[in-house]
Amino acid sequence: MIPKNLKMYSYFAFFAFGFYVVILSSALPKVLNDLSINYLYGGYLFMLGTLGYVGGSAFCAFFAHKMGLKLIAQLGALFLLIGSLGYVLSDDFFKIALAGFIANMGTGLIEIGVGSLVGTIKKEKAANMLNHVNSFFALGALIGPFVVSLFISWSWGWKSVYILEALFTFIALVFSVKMEKTPLVLEEKFDFKAVFDPKIVFLNLLIMIYVGYEVGFSAWVSTFLVHAKGINIAFAAAISAIFWTGMFVGRYAASYIKVDEKKWLLVISSFSLFCVIAFMFSPNLYIAMSFIFLSGLGFASTYPTIQAMLTNYAQGKVGNLMGVFVFFVGIGAWISEWLIGSISNVEGIFYGFGVVPLLISMEVLLVTTAFFKKVRSDYL
Repeated sequence: MIPKNLKMYSYFAFFAFGFYVVILSSALPKVLNDLSINYLYGGYLFMLGTLGYVGGSAFCAFFAHKMGLKLIAQLGALFLLIGSLGYVLSDDFFKIALAGFIANMGTGLIEIGVGSLVGTIKKEKAANMLNHVNSFFALGALIGPFVVSLFISWSWGWKSVYILEALFTFIALVFSVKMEKTPLVLEEKFDFKAVFDPKIVFLNLLIMIYVGYEVGFSAWVSTFLVHAKGINIAFAAAISAIFWTGMFVGRYAASYIKVDEKKWLLVISSFSLFCVIAFMFSPNLYIAMSFIFLSGLGFASTYPTIQAMLTNYAQGKVGNLMGVFVFFVGIGAWISEWLIGSISNVEGIFYGFGVVPLLISMEVLLVTTAFFKKVRSDYL
């Protein structure tokens, strides 16, 4: 059974994480106008934030065994709090990029802390429990676009939303301080050999590609709706919440579904590819909105399922290997953000957004190959 304070920390931290992730993406058309920057620099904002996420996860990969999972969880909430307040006080591109770097370091640490603690304590039902915890991420991400839309409509400014983010993160920080010390014993040193285990490499590739298309879709869907579909900024920000509604429903439902992981990944990645292509070519807004929801439903359980597969395999190396795992999460997001921003700046947002179905196709191919050739692992 998960201790009460760990459970409350996990829920609030992932809710704050999800709420944080959608603020910048939902407000991106307004951010581009306010800062007088183009698509490329919008991509740089995401990329610099992701660099913080990668840095935090890389640090954990090497030092999780020295820091302990409880301290990682506490530092995650602290950095996210500092970064969120930094957004409120920032007034130019470079200061906002720095705030994003710090906040994203926090999200990387939260990802590792919660994933490692929950995944190992509930090992027998790791996929179910991680889907349940991740549903709070989706809930925060669902609410966030509506808040951004309201704040923009009320002329309060998109940066003011980070005040609420700071409040949610502070609550998570309080629970992390009160949290019981984990009984999990980590190995004494980083195991390079384990990182190059074919099973671990394969899982890292799966998550890198998945996060690339999830971040690409969620970060740029509002901008796609504004510039490719002609929707106004405030309405587009609210519509993006439909994606997170699908994510929330999908993750919560998946926490009760018991299906072989590799079969499940093949089904949901194929379904996601169909939905994203249908969204891009939808002839009207209502059909597009339907496929935004279905895309979220398809994406929903991919991350927790792959994460659970890792925790089941990693055992005593989970802190370090989760750090490497989250490092690949950051790499996937970084590549996707750079590609979409760069291509959109040259060819337009429609072609830039095309990176998303391209990445999903790669995921489908990888999962299909593993499924039919039965890669040498109990989990692949």
